[in-house]
Amino acid sequence: MYLIAFNFSQPPPREELLPERALLGALWSMTQPGDGIEHIRVHPSRAGARGVVFCLAQDGGQAATRVRALCERALREAPALHGWLLSSVDRA
Repeated sequence: MYLIAFNFSQPPPREELLPERALLGALWSMTQPGDGIEHIRVHPSRAGARGVVFCLAQDGGQAATRVRALCERALREAPALHGWLLSSVDRA
């Protein structure tokens, strides 16, 4: 299992925070069988959000690829994340 960190940004930064529950819901709703996603933690901010994912994978590179794909699906398909961008995905 690998710990992968990610960062989202929302242009332009807003005064209101998107609730953690909404962020988690958007991410979990985009998981697919075989993603290996075990746990997601996310912290919203006015600039976007940062989070970590525990991911089952053969190696850290595969885990990072899986988390990037999850984040990109969420940004593309979840209405709550419309206009947000993926800033980074890295092994934590």
